[in-house]
Amino acid sequence: MSDEYNVLFDAEAVQKRVSEIAAQISADYAGKRLLCLVVLRGGFFFGADLVRELQGVDVELEFVKLQSYSGRETSGRLIVNGPLPRVSGYDVLVIEDLVDTGLTLSNLHEALVAQGPNSLRYAIVVDKKARREIPFECEYVAFDVDADVFLVGYGMDDQNKGRTLPYIGTVTRHD
Repeated sequence: MSDEYNVLFDAEAVQKRVSEIAAQISADYAGKRLLCLVVLRGGFFFGADLVRELQGVDVELEFVKLQSYSGRETSGRLIVNGPLPRVSGYDVLVIEDLVDTGLTLSNLHEALVAQGPNSLRYAIVVDKKARREIPFECEYVAFDVDADVFLVGYGMDDQNKGRTLPYIGTVTRHD
């Protein structure tokens, strides 16, 4: 068995969208204090690139490790590894690699809203609406992918492989 990764969005396209989203977030939060909550592991690469490009925004960083996948399939439940950071009184931007079924982010959203942030928005690399089970909208989306494909690269992994690729690709499995 081997897997083939096919480029869907090349590294240049990814970085261009990161810059565009950073400019939009910078304008939306100009002069404000923003708590960027990066979802590990997948959101790490996007989060690092994004926050470095924010201008005129006082950024604080926090991290949360969530898990809802087992291999290539969603487990149907959310596991939070460790306590959630305190977000009460902050403008919060959750940074994540992918919204797929909506399960992970809708559960995280409920937990964060319960703490009373000033505002809560989401910056996502890929929005895969084709697999959405729970309605969930994100304010800042780099790419919409309508097909039900498995993605790898730029934080997204294939059984913990391919996460560090600078592009976003689809996975073709060869038996």
